[in-house]
Amino acid sequence: MSNGARYWMALLPTLLLWPILAGAFEDDEACLMCHKYPKMGRITDEGIQKSYYVVPNTFSRTVHRNVPCRDCHSYIKQLPHKPVEEGVRCDSECHSVQNPSTGQPFSHKPIYNAFKESVHSREKVEDDRSDADKPYCITCHTNPLYNESEETPPKHIVDRCVVCHEDEKFANKWYSHTSRRIREVKRSSQEIVALCSTCHGDEEMVTRHRKAAEKEGRELGKKFPIAVESYQDSFHGKVTKYGSTDAANCLDCHASAKNYYMSVHELRPSSDPESPVHKDNRVKTCKRCHETADANYAALDPHPSNNKEDNAFNHYAELLYNIVGNVALVGLVGMALFETVGRRRDGASWRFMNGTSWRRRRRF
Repeated sequence: MSNGARYWMALLPTLLLWPILAGAFEDDEACLMCHKYPKMGRITDEGIQKSYYVVPNTFSRTVHRNVPCRDCHSYIKQLPHKPVEEGVRCDSECHSVQNPSTGQPFSHKPIYNAFKESVHSREKVEDDRSDADKPYCITCHTNPLYNESEETPPKHIVDRCVVCHEDEKFANKWYSHTSRRIREVKRSSQEIVALCSTCHGDEEMVTRHRKAAEKEGRELGKKFPIAVESYQDSFHGKVTKYGSTDAANCLDCHASAKNYYMSVHELRPSSDPESPVHKDNRVKTCKRCHETADANYAALDPHPSNNKEDNAFNHYAELLYNIVGNVALVGLVGMALFETVGRRRDGASWRFMNGTSWRRRRRF
């Protein structure tokens, strides 16, 4: 083998690993010694496949890229560690990151506590009923809608920052951090409806919850089984589907307007007096968009049901509308066919002259 060939053979592993090494985060505790392997995982006793594979160049682009692994996995005391019996909780304190406003270890605990009081909380469980279908923090925050790629800071801004801060790496890091959080981050109505529909539009999940409620003798919200379907049939849903940004989406009604960024984490059931859709708050909620709304307006059902037992008027109105519409369509098509047959019998045919019309051939 020639020297050139030996050189390239020695360099090949580095070239193959370069895309990973180039985007890798600082692994000070050697966690990637095991977790860098794609097959790292196990099958639980329940038959669920768990993957513990960490993709370095993917993790290096997340908001947690500068947080050491054991800040969240604090129960790990040795390597190789013992089997993990508890998951990561988002209310854990981050001992390597300090909240500059309080001087205390940073934590998501305030917003986590707000989420615990919401209708989505897994901790508000009656008896031993499993609420595995309910969302957790990562259900939304691992969704692509919440993980947009961060833009590179404009050079003229970085140039200005480094005049005082000197370190360009520092300026890039903090520009990305602050700009991501202070710019408008509300999702579009179509994105919000799509995100909520991933759970509320899952027929298997809805059926599972309905059967569980019947078995346990508890009352399930009337709109829960038809939340997505009825919204899509409503005026709000139809205009949102075709790109309108003015019509109400799920969060416009179900989240409080006081602090949008907090209230989306503490959604409450309609029976809760603090819920925007509680019977005592509906007029105020409708007035966000419809300034002249009153009690009669707020009484309109934004989730119309065509079920005979729930809404007899809608049921029979749609039935009548379908009958009238089908009769009219059949009548028009039938009349056109009848006229066509008659004109053909009389020797007339379609002529594309000065517009389309029936014309009789001239006789000489």
